[in-house]
Amino acid sequence: MAEGDNRSTNLLAAETASLEEQLQGWGEVMLMADKVLRWERAWFPPAIMVTSLLLLPGLNQHGIILKYIGMAKREINKLLKQKEKKNE
Repeated sequence: MAEGDNRSTNLLAAETASLEEQLQGWGEVMLMADKVLRWERAWFPPAIMVTSLLLLPGLNQHGIILKYIGMAKREINKLLKQKEKKNE
């Protein structure tokens, strides 16, 4: 019985070590993303804009931009209708 427990403990330790190794690089990415979202540096906003502009052609190719434009139009129309009802 102790051998089975020892084997499962070793397996769990190996899986944990593997997962920890896989996630090691993401910690640095998350720290950088946090810094960007908090705009800790003056050049972050322009860097985000340039990066976004580079992604636009790929997003447009897959129809993602048109999808979000359509969603935005529907929301704007919904808000305008609510405003009209409120004014009546």
